[in-house]
Amino acid sequence: MTARAILLCCLGATLLTACSAGAPLQPTVETAKIVDAIKADEVHWNTDWRSGDAARLAAHYAPDAILMSPGAPPASGAAAIKAALDQAVSQPGFTLSFSSDQVNVAASGDLATTHGTYKQTSTDPKSGAAVTETGSYVTVYKPVGGGAWKAVLDINTPAPAAPAPPAAPPR
Repeated sequence: MTARAILLCCLGATLLTACSAGAPLQPTVETAKIVDAIKADEVHWNTDWRSGDAARLAAHYAPDAILMSPGAPPASGAAAIKAALDQAVSQPGFTLSFSSDQVNVAASGDLATTHGTYKQTSTDPKSGAAVTETGSYVTVYKPVGGGAWKAVLDINTPAPAAPAPPAAPPR
């Protein structure tokens, strides 16, 4: 009877081990840490916009990233993104700031997105007047190691123009 009980225990343990061997363990994704890392990077990114340093700005992008801005062809890859940023920050009176209102992290922890608003000011080359544009953006991030995240796709679009005031009624 004792040998039979030992045999049943061994058989049960073997079955349990065999059944659980094929199920891979999913690592726990700490989405709050990822959100915090991206928000911290956005603070640095805004500081870098104030610096006017295109190289510092370009460092927020992955080497194969794509930057899409209104009125410009997509800038694909590190060199094209740096050139586009260089052109932007070299404009007289250029400033840009942005703020996310939403940060989403995939359950797998290998992708994140932000959505928010931006404000950009530049100088009209014809009139010399300051021109301010507001709009919204979506940025897609991927992890690059060490807890850091880089933008792989950055798209912004201006807000619709304010409606013209109604015409005065004829007299």
